[in-house]
Parts: sequence; structure tokens; C-alpha cells
Amino acid sequence: LPGEEFSYNKTVGERTEKAGFKSAAIFSNGKVVDGLGGGICQISTTLYDAVVMANLEVTERRNHQFVTSYVPAGKDATVVWGSQDFKFVNSRKNAIRITATVEGGIATVQIWGVKEQVEYDISIETKKTATIAYTTQYVQDPSLPAGQQKVVQQGNNGRKVEAYKVTRLNGKVVSTTLLSRDTYNAMKKIVHVGTGN
Repeated sequence: LPGEEFSYNKTVGERTEKAGFKSAAIFSNGKVVDGLGGGICQISTTLYDAVVMANLEVTERRNHQFVTSYVPAGKDATVVWGSQDFKFVNSRKNAIRITATVEGGIATVQIWGVKEQVEYDISIETKKTATIAYTTQYVQDPSLPAGQQKVVQQGNNGRKVEAYKVTRLNGKVVSTTLLSRDTYNAMKKIVHVGTGN
């Protein structure tokens, strides 16, 4: 309803096996590991982009620890049960309806409502302001023959990004508003070095 705040965590609920969640890749302690409810941020991210483009007021949003593979840096919204939520307020004059579907591996979020007297075309535009170079960590591994190396995690550079909400009317820019300044850590390259016989 108008003025009502939507909480992603409150709506989706705790990620448990009993609730039907499965394990998939998540970011944890600087690594990609399997975790219950992995992939749920693709939906919160898709919702975030839809919320901004529907000209709704975002009240809580945080970027991922690392750049994701499915959306440009600065356009994501991570959620963690009990600590990080995505929230927004229906700042329009009438009630809205949210629909979310997944088909053929494509997530779609739509926000439905009553058109107001003036409707704007809104986009999210990002700008990289810095690159954070990754480092390499070497780990001794007695299960590998001496001298042999095995890359167990590829390194990726991090970056700093600014995201802007660009509002247009009849094709002309009427405002550019800073949405966020985000820092994405570099993901270290991990190499196992054999020490075995």
C-alpha cells in the first residue's frame, strides 16, 4: 500500500531446508562456497532494479562482497537472513503489485500499479571509479606431488563503482541522482602447491 515498507527477508522468510531452500553457490569469507539458499540474491537484485525503475524509494540496500556474474557492479542487492535486507517504500499514490517469475533460467520481476499524471523513464547507470587488483595465495598441499600446482580459485579484480538513477521525460534527462558508492573486494587467487612424494 502507499507508504508501506516492503522487506525482502520478511517476505521470503528464513532460508531453511524445511522451507524448500536448496544449496547453491554463495560468497563467504572471501571464497565461493555452497550455502543454503544460494542464488536468492539474483531475485533481490532483479527486484531492486525494478524498484528503482518504478521510481520507488529504496530504504535499505547493500552490494555484494564481490562483483557478481549476473549483473553489472552497482546494480545488485545482496540479502543475508538476520543481517542484510533489501527494503523499499511504496512512495507512489496508489497500491502496487509485485510479480516474480522464473522461466528458462530467466528471472523476471514486474511492478504493477496505476499510472500517475507524469511518468518518467528511469535507468541505472554505473561508473567504475577504481580497480582493486587481486592477490595470489599459495597453500601447501601434501596430497599433490612435490612441485605440482593446482589453481583452486581463480582471482578476480575488485572495483569501486558509483551508481546513478537517471530520470528522463520525453527522452530528455531531468535529473541524475547518486544511488550508491559501492566497493567490491578483489577475489584472491588460491593456488595449492604440492609437497607430497
